Amino acid sequence: MRSPSSASIGIDNRRHKSLLQATTTVGFLTLLGCLLAVSLTMPASAAVLVSDTIDGATVASLGSAKQAAPDVAMKAGLLVDGDGRVLWARDADSPRAMASLTKIMTAVVAMEHSKLTDDVEVTSSATRVGESTSFLRAGDRFTMNEMLEALLVKSGNDAAVAISLHVSGSDAAFVDLMNVKAAELGMTQTQFTNSHGLDAKDHRTSARDLGILARYAMSKPTFRSIVGMKTVTIGTGKRKETLPNTNILIGNYEGISGIKTGYTSDAGYCVVNSASRNDVELYAVVLATASETARFRDSRDLLDWGFAHYRPQSLATSGTVLAEAPVSDYLDVVVPAVVFQDTTIPVLDINGPITRAVTVSAVAAPIKAGQRVGVVKFTQKGRLIATLPLVSAVDVRKPNPLHRAWIGVVRAWRWVF
Repeated sequence: MRSPSSASIGIDNRRHKSLLQATTTVGFLTLLGCLLAVSLTMPASAAVLVSDTIDGATVASLGSAKQAAPDVAMKAGLLVDGDGRVLWARDADSPRAMASLTKIMTAVVAMEHSKLTDDVEVTSSATRVGESTSFLRAGDRFTMNEMLEALLVKSGNDAAVAISLHVSGSDAAFVDLMNVKAAELGMTQTQFTNSHGLDAKDHRTSARDLGILARYAMSKPTFRSIVGMKTVTIGTGKRKETLPNTNILIGNYEGISGIKTGYTSDAGYCVVNSASRNDVELYAVVLATASETARFRDSRDLLDWGFAHYRPQSLATSGTVLAEAPVSDYLDVVVPAVVFQDTTIPVLDINGPITRAVTVSAVAAPIKAGQRVGVVKFTQKGRLIATLPLVSAVDVRKPNPLHRAWIGVVRAWRWVF
């Protein structure tokens, strides 16, 4: 019987070792996810800081309302809605290490400078980056879409460098594109020095900048689809890898849609998450927590707080009469001024009641139903939150010559007497 060659034994051993490594890692992350999910239900040792802001006002200025502030432990963070309104912030503009949250921008630049069908080769330099890995090997070839999945779901540093080399030829040239994009988006506290996020001098961002970046990245359907996956499988045949998402809230939090985790010794444990409920989308940026459990707990608690206090509220219903507008061509004739359309917007209840102010003006006939005759403004805590047009509910014809003459006589009589 022929004995296998030493070369074939080495190949089999390497394959077995790779498979064992991947299986062990997936199993470990699954177990870790279960343990973290349980620990998320435990009480947090967090604190409300008086310097935190809610809708731009410091917690210290809220009086009794400060008791409603989110109780979280992160060193810096942000809660922002899909339109960019900052609902809560803690030290949001201080520059900080960002760890693998860097890869959000890596993915954005890759999507804007390559095709998802591009054939990407993994170089030996990409496999030597170390730390978080997607188990890529030198010589592997994957589509750009698969590389983005390895980058965003498994947070592979090897995938980040492989992508940067494919797009720009060098990591330095790719980083230049990242910084150009950051400036374009208005990320004033951000500077990138690498594509993967390992600690490096001058590699920094802020919670506010990450809120800007996260909202922009999630506007891309491919990005949104990838970061919402619990697992991804890249490659085929013997080079198939199943990679679990490092974000354990994916699939375990109502309305969760993404987006990215990160950790280094300088950055601490970080995560950016997004979720939607009742047509309200929120983004929670959590930076520099002391543990993996804490970052997910803070993220969950911050989103819970947002959905509890920032809810859709009906301001007006189409056809509701809010005032009467005088018709200048007639005597004592008015038209009902009605709301043009149903209007519901998210309202932060901590800011107190909403007030309404209606303004109408005299309108000359002829008037058509639907013609603008005034405006209604809604304010909360002195802040304008909505402006709606008021329109006529009826048609009014122009008076004929005889009618106009009679109106003129009556007006003159009223003026005299």
